[in-house]
Amino acid sequence: MSISNTSRTLEIRLTEQEAKICEVLDAVSKRYEEKEGKKVQLRIAGGWVRDKLLGLTCHDLDIGIDTMMGYDFALLVNDYMESIGQEKRSIAKIATNPEKSKHLETATMVILGMPLDFVNLRSEVYDDTSRIPSEITFGTPSEDAYRRDFTINALLYNIHTRTVEDFTERGLDDLKQGLVRTPLEPFETFWQDPLRVMRCIRFAARFNFKIVDEAKTAILDPRIKQALKTKISKERIGAELDKMIDDGAGRSTAIQLLHDLSLYDVVFAPPEIDGTAKGTTDVQGDAKDVEDAFKLVWIMEWLLKINLSTVESADLEGRIFQAEVDLGQESLLSQTCGSPLTTHLYPVVTSTPSPHVAQIISKDEPFPEKLGIRNLILAGMIYPYRDMTATVNKKNMSAGSWILRYGLKGKNLDIDIVTKLMESIEPVRHVVRAVTQNPAMDEEGVQRERAEMGTVIRDIGFVQVIGKKWPCAFLLALGVDLIPRFDALRAGTLGEYYGVGKELTKMLNIRPGPKVTDYLRIVMNWQLRHPRSSKEECQAWILDHPDLFT
Repeated sequence: MSISNTSRTLEIRLTEQEAKICEVLDAVSKRYEEKEGKKVQLRIAGGWVRDKLLGLTCHDLDIGIDTMMGYDFALLVNDYMESIGQEKRSIAKIATNPEKSKHLETATMVILGMPLDFVNLRSEVYDDTSRIPSEITFGTPSEDAYRRDFTINALLYNIHTRTVEDFTERGLDDLKQGLVRTPLEPFETFWQDPLRVMRCIRFAARFNFKIVDEAKTAILDPRIKQALKTKISKERIGAELDKMIDDGAGRSTAIQLLHDLSLYDVVFAPPEIDGTAKGTTDVQGDAKDVEDAFKLVWIMEWLLKINLSTVESADLEGRIFQAEVDLGQESLLSQTCGSPLTTHLYPVVTSTPSPHVAQIISKDEPFPEKLGIRNLILAGMIYPYRDMTATVNKKNMSAGSWILRYGLKGKNLDIDIVTKLMESIEPVRHVVRAVTQNPAMDEEGVQRERAEMGTVIRDIGFVQVIGKKWPCAFLLALGVDLIPRFDALRAGTLGEYYGVGKELTKMLNIRPGPKVTDYLRIVMNWQLRHPRSSKEECQAWILDHPDLFT
């Protein structure tokens, strides 16, 4: 869903620190012109302009220079600072590193407490064999804007005039309309650098923007898909995926876009015999529906209060970054209050514990900050491969582990934790069913439950790196349990999953009123504890327990 608010005026409001930095840079430019008789114009480029227009805080200032190299201008800055009685600052020269998208020398220094990168505006020429430019030259502001990936990233802020410059003539409108569009013809843009496909998805997911149709058509072209496979290293794809996970909101949207654009099996390429990982001699099992990845990641975001897709607001800034209460989520949290299913086994969705529930963790444990959100999201993303295995060097490993290790060149820490989380899903679901279907009614039963759950927790914690993050396994299992309820969750109607809500007043022969809400919560608790029950079984249970509805 795109974000539209054409009436909103986009403007940049500088902080006091930013304003002072602009004053210093403007003064350096004027001083250089007075001494040398040559002009040098400075513009802030890239994500800072976009984020500031959206009302976001951004500390990543890239200063584009039109007539000299970044290091040379940084030296001028130091000369000016010394002339006004300030200490010189150290300058770091960052050499070109095309493999990490550093196509031009950059100078970095700290001015008034903020790090700045200085680089000259440029024009780039590509050939068909590499995503690395074959030729880079000084460019005009317009050329610099058009060589960028998307119009919303091509906006420049003129330090001297304090105005936003939109040389593509579409960047501001696309930002207002919530659109991701390439400045040049999209096939050319993605062909030059296929990694831009991943960036396109990342920005669309992060800001809840819509990818324009012509860009989607280009991404769906088999030649672009093949170029992403062959021209981009696995490390670079993995790095973009990391940014999707760490950027904030929209992780599930990213998965959905990867699926819709036929790229899920490119990013999460399954194991291949004698393929990517040398020594892969056998692959067993099949991948499941990719929709399960989207649903599970969405549920993880939803439970952890980091999913904003259900928020409704006319305000652009508030809609993306200042979400109101998610009524569907609050409904689940309130309806599961006191349920054995959630209070002791699934610590995030919890409130007041039931009187006969074994408490495994302290209620004061800080959730969800220490839950390892990153690993939960990664586990959700590879969930469709849960039944696949690969044999590598005569050792069996899960397909998910294979993908993270060989397909995405992931970190060992992530691989170990995610692997254990995936292995723990079914044991956790088993103990949940055992405990919640026959809850203990006395102290001896509570101790028995505690021992059983403790055994599961011990096995989960056997991987040393997980440490206190074992509740992640319970939360992931809860997410898996909720996949069949995804549509109801997203619609915010989980409490009436069987349609019982409309019929409850007739069944109990009562009038509609506040009491019905309390009764629905009781019914919801029963539904959660009996996920495989039918509507008719739920109705029969209600009629067999009239004492609960008085």
